[in-house]
Amino acid sequence: MSFPKVEGYIFTEKLGSGSYSTVYKAYTKIGARSTVAIKCIDKSRIKHSGAAVDNLVSEIRLMKSLSHPHIVHMKEFTWDSKNIYIIMEYCCGGDLSKYILRYGRVPEKQVLYFLQQLASALKFLREKGVAHMDLKPHNLLLHKGPDRKYVLKVGDFGFAQHLTSEQMRCIRGSPLYMAPEMIAGAYDARVDLWSTGVIMYECLFGRAPYSSSTIQELMEKVQKQAPIQIPANSSISPGCLDLLTRLLQHDPNKRISYEDFFSHEYLDLEHMPSKENYDKAVSLIKQAIELDCNGCLEAALRCYSESLRYLVPVVGVESDVMRRSALTAKLTRYMERAEEIKRHLKAQQQAQVSDRTNVTEEPQNEVRAPLAKRGSCCVVGTTSGNSYDFSGPPSNSDNNTSGHNGAHVSKEDTCPQEYIANYVNEQMQDKKVKVDKPRGLARFFGKPVPYLDKDNSVDDKKSEKIEDNTNDMCKIS
Repeated sequence: MSFPKVEGYIFTEKLGSGSYSTVYKAYTKIGARSTVAIKCIDKSRIKHSGAAVDNLVSEIRLMKSLSHPHIVHMKEFTWDSKNIYIIMEYCCGGDLSKYILRYGRVPEKQVLYFLQQLASALKFLREKGVAHMDLKPHNLLLHKGPDRKYVLKVGDFGFAQHLTSEQMRCIRGSPLYMAPEMIAGAYDARVDLWSTGVIMYECLFGRAPYSSSTIQELMEKVQKQAPIQIPANSSISPGCLDLLTRLLQHDPNKRISYEDFFSHEYLDLEHMPSKENYDKAVSLIKQAIELDCNGCLEAALRCYSESLRYLVPVVGVESDVMRRSALTAKLTRYMERAEEIKRHLKAQQQAQVSDRTNVTEEPQNEVRAPLAKRGSCCVVGTTSGNSYDFSGPPSNSDNNTSGHNGAHVSKEDTCPQEYIANYVNEQMQDKKVKVDKPRGLARFFGKPVPYLDKDNSVDDKKSEKIEDNTNDMCKIS
């Protein structure tokens, strides 16, 4: 097979092709030989198509201006007498359509993980005044780092448009993921919300809601706005179902708005697992420990609670056993400390009420020493590389070790090891040992915790395919 030639790059394999272009894997000749993806657009195929030329110009212009962790980065572009070449970052995990085909139904926790990353990219595009217009699993690329965690990136901006006050009237995009109003010929940026709902549905149930054997059958379903059905035996959470049904509303005026989508409680975009949010958790933990040591218990409780909201998703997506066990131990310890402070503050309030009514009663709950004066698991470090990590345990060479602010802790008073073993065994599906779930997380937050509710790991381990049962259905109105 002959490859195109681009100065400075060596082509290695073909990754895929479309109507006007072919994508290849290549690497740089000089330096560290970094791997890239090169999209080759055949000039002879587009010279007579004004729409194709416009799409190409739009894609190049947009990709040059967009820089976001969940958008495919364009490094440069060039051309010769035959082709135009767009050189992009290489995503080694393929695309989301291949992922769904490989694993079948995707566990809800992992769907949430991907959905948060897609929503993060859409929020960025929204701020830039850009609508993608062709969201589908084929255009959502996956990159897998050395930590085996997937990162989703939005690509292929050939149909993207800068938003205007006028509604668009030409049909664009892929029919299976196309919003119903696009067929009518008048639509706006809300079509991306519908496409997001279709992608979410396909991940959860292994097929798109309007999957059809022919394009004619598909178009009839879309035009008639056939009710979208969800398997009655599905086990998705109420929050997931609420978001899905609000995305898949045929009438764009009844569909969830972008503002409500980005702020939806189930999506919880603010606390999505990321390097930035992990750093926030570390900073809040440090503040909490310092406030705890200084006796500012109400402020410490607020910092502990908020840090846990950032830390829980990080634990939920960690695929490395050792890092997960360390994170779980610390998460559990911080939660227990927050619960101690809550009980103590409540006892104080009750005592104050009793004093005002001339009833003397001793508080039933005493607050123990702050974490920084107890277990070594409270020592927080900084991240290294691409992994979420805490500093290692203090040295055991002395009888006492230093915790936060130099406070001394006893090496006998460490974090209970059964919490580490229980949670890690549960998350890694060790069926040989019966373990209990981590205590109190849902109770502490006052609501279900999506990343810890179910035993689904966000990594590349084998998943069993689940056969789709479409006989028993319930309908989205």
